[in-house]
Amino acid sequence: MFTYSHEENTGAYKLNDDVPQEEKQRRANEIMELQLGISAGINEEKVGQTLKVLIDRKEGQHYIGRTEFDSPEVDNEVIIDADFLRVGDFVQVKVESAGPYDLHAKPIN
Repeated sequence: MFTYSHEENTGAYKLNDDVPQEEKQRRANEIMELQLGISAGINEEKVGQTLKVLIDRKEGQHYIGRTEFDSPEVDNEVIIDADFLRVGDFVQVKVESAGPYDLHAKPIN
């Protein structure tokens, strides 16, 4: 979610940018609050499901991956508790819990 910015070489550049920045931010915050509830509900439906996950990296004690439905740096991350996984591999995981923007899972052996 981004607030509108007056960017040259875009179709909207010719339009009058008459909405104050404070109002843009208020609207963006309102939309993000609504999206938080939507995302949380969708993620809760995934608890108990088995998903195919691409392992992107390791952070501390967890591996971080994403499903085939998620884009890097934009969508959900799947936080995986495992002893060893290889970055770049696909792994089947079972989702154990969910937050609004992340899933927590364990690999299926």
